[in-house]
Amino acid sequence: MIGAIHPTEDFESRPYWDWLRKEDFRLQKCGGCGKFRFPAYPSCPYCGQRGGDWVPLSGRGEIYSWFVANVTPEPRYKEDVPYIIATIQLEEGPRIVSQLVGCFPEEVKADMPVQGKYHRVDDKLVLYVFNPV
Repeated sequence: MIGAIHPTEDFESRPYWDWLRKEDFRLQKCGGCGKFRFPAYPSCPYCGQRGGDWVPLSGRGEIYSWFVANVTPEPRYKEDVPYIIATIQLEEGPRIVSQLVGCFPEEVKADMPVQGKYHRVDDKLVLYVFNPV
């Protein structure tokens, strides 16, 4: 069971959460310089152009870095520890931070291939987590 505290959605992040509720993994990409950005911003931090398109991604990537959480700030999720939080280098270029599931902490290795999947917490929240391939 993956516990989750519902995020506060704002104007920039709402499309990300809306796409995940439809089980469609997308990130914002600048129309000017073509770089992805996560989290979403009103303008590109690389070239300054406003806006951006929400582009679908494969969800394939590799472990860039990780840590193992042995405590949780939310007592409701104490059964979830230990859990793994990883920075994933997606094959399309951007990095995203998410939970790594489907393996034990001692099995995680740098550059380990992973694939994203949807985890429906409830009707309002879908998370995108990663499994080893």
